Amino acid sequence: MEPLISFVITYHSEPEAFLLACLESVRALHLAEGEAEVIIVDDGKTLADFPLQGERLIRQEQAGLSVARNTGIEACRGRYIQFIDADDCLIPGAYEAVLEQLRGEQADVVMFWMTKQSATASRTDCPPILWRGGGRLFLLHRNLRAAAWGYAFRRKVLGDLRFHPGLLHEDELFTPQLILRAQMLVEIKVKAYFYRQHAGTITSTKSSAKIQKRLDDIRFIISALRSLGNPLLERRIRQLTVDYMQKTWTLTHSFRELRRRSRELRREGFLPLPVRCYSLRYWLASLVSRVFL
Repeated sequence: MEPLISFVITYHSEPEAFLLACLESVRALHLAEGEAEVIIVDDGKTLADFPLQGERLIRQEQAGLSVARNTGIEACRGRYIQFIDADDCLIPGAYEAVLEQLRGEQADVVMFWMTKQSATASRTDCPPILWRGGGRLFLLHRNLRAAAWGYAFRRKVLGDLRFHPGLLHEDELFTPQLILRAQMLVEIKVKAYFYRQHAGTITSTKSSAKIQKRLDDIRFIISALRSLGNPLLERRIRQLTVDYMQKTWTLTHSFRELRRRSRELRREGFLPLPVRCYSLRYWLASLVSRVFL
């Protein structure tokens, strides 16, 4: 029998207590027998003997998060896929609202919110639906949160789409392309994912080499999205350009580096940004890009 959902948990040397908490959050869901499968992809074969309860463990040589997620995709049998990072958790009571949407079999993508505060928050009985409609219109009218763990999606929608190996912030390239393929996207206002902040995360790394790679990878993603030639991606490209400029400053604190990277963007037509009211942050950045950059 085809499971309703495949949970793909990517693991790379996180504390095993975090992985156990992650698994317990999935095990706590109200799922019928055969309705779900859980796949753990151990990137780097760093997971020692670990007590499993029917979960499938795949070990691979260290290749990075993108390849680990791609490995999980190839192993999935479920109609839907949900990614989870091993150091994070689902919030079981809240995630039930996501499962209800999946069981309705209408949505290709179900988006939800996350929290950094608590892994025990409960759901509302009838969480508001913030969007119901095509993914293409969503990209045109709504701001996108690209994190791949922030939604469950129909496996068949993927086609040949996969994560780009070796990239940091790989979600920013993958998610917009996935949303373009969704005939029906539902966004519900429920905090169903606990994002754990700790010293081992990518965004906490402060080395100069890692900072430069983060910035270079975001720059690559901006160009890669534009190369697709789809005007529906312009809103997302512009917002990523703002993120790129902001991270350049906050990570380097170098006006010289900001000006250098901004000149590259201007030469390639990404700057100045058109003035739009996507958000207050974007509006202010668009004004700054016309005056100072």
